[in-house]
Amino acid sequence: MSNRPPPLQWLPAFEAAARLQSISAAAAELHLTPSAVSQQVRQLEDHLGMALFRRLPRRIELTDAGHAFAELAARTLAAYREGHAQLLHRFERPLLRIGMFPSVAHEVVLPALAGFQATEPGMDLRFETGTGVVDFDDARLDAAVRFGTGGWPGLEQLPLGDCMGTLVAAPQLAQRLPVRGLEDLRHHVLIHPRLSHDDWDAVARAAGVERLPRKGDLMLDDEWAALRAAEQGLGVAICILPVGRRWLDEGSLKALVPAVPLPMKNWFVFRAASAKREELMRVYRWLRARFDELA
Repeated sequence: MSNRPPPLQWLPAFEAAARLQSISAAAAELHLTPSAVSQQVRQLEDHLGMALFRRLPRRIELTDAGHAFAELAARTLAAYREGHAQLLHRFERPLLRIGMFPSVAHEVVLPALAGFQATEPGMDLRFETGTGVVDFDDARLDAAVRFGTGGWPGLEQLPLGDCMGTLVAAPQLAQRLPVRGLEDLRHHVLIHPRLSHDDWDAVARAAGVERLPRKGDLMLDDEWAALRAAEQGLGVAICILPVGRRWLDEGSLKALVPAVPLPMKNWFVFRAASAKREELMRVYRWLRARFDELA
């Protein structure tokens, strides 16, 4: 028996075997071989000079010394894991996962990301783009940029700014087939930005008609792809401002009708009880300033 405490690397194998009452189950949990777990337990027993298990024909069971040492091993490993978690929380670079539409990522966030990284060098952002509504029951995401009227239960909802909408087309197409009224849309393909929702229905309701005239339909899966298709002269798209501002400012697209206010806004949303609220508020203030700049 040694007066020195045994090496810590032997504790996980013993603790798992004691908790599961099985060498093979402990090996599977730790991704080791049964012989490796057995060897570490034997080394621990040799160091302590006492048997920790009774080896029976088809099972093992703890001795009295084994029960006592199992409690010590469990407390030691739990304290180590908790201390490690606290250390990471204190010194690790915060990582925030934020969901958003591809159009917001390409037009709002990425062009200004270098500025954010310069002012927040200790924070890492990871963006996940998609057209669906983020499910906050999925713990993978910390926050999202949403477009809508708000009112999402259980979420803190911070406005990023008002929105306006207009119809756009490539300048050459707009010159060749001008749109002076809704009836002129019969000469154009309507570009749909979402497969799951017909945004042109909202345009029709706002115009007080049941269905808009059209030459045809082009179905795409996000707003950024729809604006790209319109830029290439493939039809008329709906442009939501301020996200689509660059396309108009650079002349890639031409507004066919005056922009009108929309009832929807852009929002920054996250769980009301998020442990990362301080970091998320720093991201929100940056995003709000970016949307204000575009508006």
